Amino acid sequence: MRGFVAWTVRNGRLLWIVALLLAIPATWRTVSLYQHLKSDLEELLPRESPSVRALDEMRARLPGMQYLGVVVDTGTPENLAAGERFIDDLAARIRSYPPEMVREVRVGNELERRFVEKHAPLYVDTADLGEILRRIEARRDYEVEKGSGTLLDEDEAPPSLDLSDIEKRYDARLSDKKNESGRFSDAAQHLTLLFVETGEFTTGADKARALLERVKADAKSLGGPGAYAGGMRMGFSSDVAISVEELDALEADLSVSSIIVVALEIAVIVLYFRWWRAIAVLFPPLLLATVYAFGLASLPPANVTDLNSNTAFLGSIIVGNGINVGIVLLARYREARRMGLSVDDALAIGVWGSRLGTLAAALAAAASYASLILTEFRGFRQFGFIGGTGLVASWVTAFVLIPPLVKWIDRDDALVLRALSQRRGLGIMGRVVAVVERWPIPVVAVALGLTVASALAVSRFDVSTRLEHDFSKLRRVDTWETGDGYWGKRVDNLLGRYLTPTVVMTDSTEEAAAAAHAVRDQVDHGALGPLVASVRGVSDVLPSDQDAKIALAARIREALTPKIRSLVDESKRKKLDDLLGDEDLKPVTLADLPRSFLTGLRERDGTVGKTVLVYPRPSDQLWVAQVMHDFVGKLRATGGRVAGSIPLSDDIIASISRDAPIASIASFVGVVLIVLFVLRVRREVLYVVGSLVVGVLWLAGATMLLGVKVNFCNFVAFPITFGIGVDYSVNVMTRYEQDGRSDVTGAVRSTGAAVGLCSMTTIIGYSSLLLAKNRALYLFGLTAVLGEVACLTTAVVALPAMLVAARNVRRGLAKRRGSVPDSAHDPALAPPPLPLDADRLRRGDAPASAAPSAAAPSRDG
Repeated sequence: MRGFVAWTVRNGRLLWIVALLLAIPATWRTVSLYQHLKSDLEELLPRESPSVRALDEMRARLPGMQYLGVVVDTGTPENLAAGERFIDDLAARIRSYPPEMVREVRVGNELERRFVEKHAPLYVDTADLGEILRRIEARRDYEVEKGSGTLLDEDEAPPSLDLSDIEKRYDARLSDKKNESGRFSDAAQHLTLLFVETGEFTTGADKARALLERVKADAKSLGGPGAYAGGMRMGFSSDVAISVEELDALEADLSVSSIIVVALEIAVIVLYFRWWRAIAVLFPPLLLATVYAFGLASLPPANVTDLNSNTAFLGSIIVGNGINVGIVLLARYREARRMGLSVDDALAIGVWGSRLGTLAAALAAAASYASLILTEFRGFRQFGFIGGTGLVASWVTAFVLIPPLVKWIDRDDALVLRALSQRRGLGIMGRVVAVVERWPIPVVAVALGLTVASALAVSRFDVSTRLEHDFSKLRRVDTWETGDGYWGKRVDNLLGRYLTPTVVMTDSTEEAAAAAHAVRDQVDHGALGPLVASVRGVSDVLPSDQDAKIALAARIREALTPKIRSLVDESKRKKLDDLLGDEDLKPVTLADLPRSFLTGLRERDGTVGKTVLVYPRPSDQLWVAQVMHDFVGKLRATGGRVAGSIPLSDDIIASISRDAPIASIASFVGVVLIVLFVLRVRREVLYVVGSLVVGVLWLAGATMLLGVKVNFCNFVAFPITFGIGVDYSVNVMTRYEQDGRSDVTGAVRSTGAAVGLCSMTTIIGYSSLLLAKNRALYLFGLTAVLGEVACLTTAVVALPAMLVAARNVRRGLAKRRGSVPDSAHDPALAPPPLPLDADRLRRGDAPASAAPSAAAPSRDG
């Protein structure tokens, strides 16, 4: 180690030049990744997932299919006309936008309604028209026979002219019948709406943000809805609004968390070391390691090209975890300096004393991150690549770049020694040790009670209820007050369906017709009835058997004699007239159809009829995992590829259910192997692994007690807790073993402060997410913090208390026998080794099992 340190100091300038040169492309790659930050759910899934492949196919085949809803709450029903004037004026401006930005703007369905009413018989099934004719002719014949006196049975009930059962089947077809004005308005809800179909479907927020900002600017130039009537408000909903507001929240949370992490870590480090130059020692190598991690992850085999909602905060997390290496190295260095060693000698002792413990901790954490690479979930895999690389890079940069940095910075021996001598009192860890030594059995009893309670809670874990299925609960928290969560729900209630459909894509018109028939059959007679508002295929917009329907309509008009019309209720008579449409009925072609009829049905190459649009009904049932899975399964059973947010959510839940056990088991096995490698096969391995298992068990129990469900973001906290949490018990047990297994509380006292600082920096990295607006990130931060607290507590409180209690029991038994156990055969009673003297430290020949005389913080003793 002395030779290695001498080499780094001698070549320090060259090493830093190389490191900074490497940082240039790494920083460029890192900036590029953050510039391609995406908040879409599909970015979490592998590209081979059925829902992602279907989305890619939909984008290639269908233009548009993405919407922005502009919603005006008029405050009172009396203001509805004013709200509609504002909507009309705004729509006129939006229609002037370039076609690549906007395909269509709609404020109502009047055009579609007039078209349907004009051609109504063509949109009724031939069999239903035949049934209408049969009922009318039967009543006509009855009336003729009754009038001519030829009716055989005077008591015979007249055939019914009630057509409500047939009318009901067509109420929801093609146009919304709730508002007779033909606008997307409702006086009772004091709402009016326009929606914009975008020019191109994109998952990036750049185009979405440009459209939304332009709409907002035009609305502002009109004076806003308040200029048309007092008390009116405007909001935005649907795909474009969701994309922009979620990405805005992610970017804002990212900026806030980065500032908070750096500021708090600087504060606790300066407070702990009482040496402001520690910041200059610790942070430059750490920041280099962070950009190296992102840069390397962008290269093969990881090939990370953009960041998602899972990986965006890895910069803060790497800083919070990776700084532990430098903290321990600097702590050991300052311990040696307090003994009066020179900078060179203290660096040699610091590197020698911290190398194995920090390496074990870094490798264990990297292994826990790397376990996520085994999963198919893209959000996990990227997390694994970047996080694992970051922890290894942090260890390398710390040991290569910190020694020359310390040599350049630490030139004031008197100042350093004076700062070191200012420490007084027991400190936090001294007080923890005092509690453990005084009440070991109560502490063990409490720990055992928590463990049993956690085990019982975990035994009742049910995937169907403990996985988060409702992804709307993972969005930014204020969306339900001012964002799409609030306005989108009002739009759904206004329209009676979701604005964006789930799309079933096939390869031919015949396959699409069969798929549409199968879906309708499930809606009419199966499980999809409560979940689907309407189904649209090409036959719904371009009628079949038009000549036969025109002939049937003519016969129905002929059968509707004045006498028969007089027998129909006035309200029903108008509906019957609407159903028959114009007398001059002619077949319609694709060119005759309103443009909106073919949205989602006309493909980029001009073909029509190979897709089916399924409009889900607003319902909480669709966020129940099994219901969601059944919905998607029935649509996929038609043979088509199913694209939409619901299939994405279903695939994410399936992926987490499949990958979560794999990542957790791999992380645990990897950590255990590393602990065995560092500690060899000793009893301390059992202590470390047992402490880790208890800590993770406490974490699981705490999340269940707090009602925190596992989601696509916070699940990551469980496997990485294995790697990061083991760090604390490894350090305590390593010092305990190096002290000859004589004094576990001494090990806590000497290593606990550094371990606590390491845990504090990690907690700071995670706690920054507790300020996030995005609920998924908030829950990840909460879960990770709970894991840190649980593992640190088991390492410095529960485990030492157990060992102290066992020691006290053995001593009590020995006293009863009237003998004193031989310390050579009872490690718990063995005296501590003699302290090292400064001369041996200067010579660098300190044995690995020796303990420094000062109770200073260290990683491995």
